[in-house]
Amino acid sequence: MSVTKLAYYPGCPSDATAIDQDMSTKAVFEKLGVELVEVEDWNCCGAAEVEDPELVYALNARNLAIAEKEGLDIVTPCSICYYNLERSNIALKADDKLRAKVKGIDSSLDYNGKINAKHVLDVFVNDIGLEELSSKISKKLNLKVAPYYGCYLGRPPETAFDDPDDPDLMDKLIELMGGEIVPFSQMKSLCCGGPLMMTRSDIAFEMARKILDTAKSAGADCIALACPLCGMMLDGKQADIEKALHVEIDMPVVYITQLLGLALGIDAKELGLDKNAVDTKELLGKVV
Repeated sequence: MSVTKLAYYPGCPSDATAIDQDMSTKAVFEKLGVELVEVEDWNCCGAAEVEDPELVYALNARNLAIAEKEGLDIVTPCSICYYNLERSNIALKADDKLRAKVKGIDSSLDYNGKINAKHVLDVFVNDIGLEELSSKISKKLNLKVAPYYGCYLGRPPETAFDDPDDPDLMDKLIELMGGEIVPFSQMKSLCCGGPLMMTRSDIAFEMARKILDTAKSAGADCIALACPLCGMMLDGKQADIEKALHVEIDMPVVYITQLLGLALGIDAKELGLDKNAVDTKELLGKVV
């Protein structure tokens, strides 16, 4: 295990719709002996895709610069935040003129490209490693799991830390914990509909329903994911989807950090499993 301390970028949903993801991320890293130092006075990553790309770079340059001053790589549990941090990191490292232009927006944005941006899944599997994790796992997940990666972890390929076409790092982690992967490959990288929620909820609900129905038809006990927007759509909006489309789904949706926390023997409440919209009590009975 080569990582012991990281700058932590929680992202905007951490205090609202993804409190459970934030709680479980902090609990898991503490259990693994990795210190998370929250980025001081961090700002939004620009997930709303503002029209000016240089503004997105500037927003992320500020977070990267703060982490760089601490000499720490920056990690986030949010796949969209990771995408924005890493695409900005790549662009800023490659273009001296862009770095100068960003610094011109705000003199504090003095980023020199000396750190890396990472997603928690990348840290778990590629930095800490499956062998090290295996030595710390104390409970087995007797669960059938549909691993849902969503849009951003593998797209675009230049920011991907997994196979862009057929990601499998979450699969490997779930299997390490004793979980069984259900047939779900055709859905695992499709969009959940989240970006359309405010403008075309009818389309968003149908997109999310297909993912939920596929997991249910495959016999999954739960869907595991790594994105708070996907969590809002598949978990937080599940009751609304059921009502709008006149269906019953009842599919628990959990963050991969919550599953890893259970396997590490962390208490369910510390992982925020009492905060999930769809009840997770049945899952807890299958962790031994």
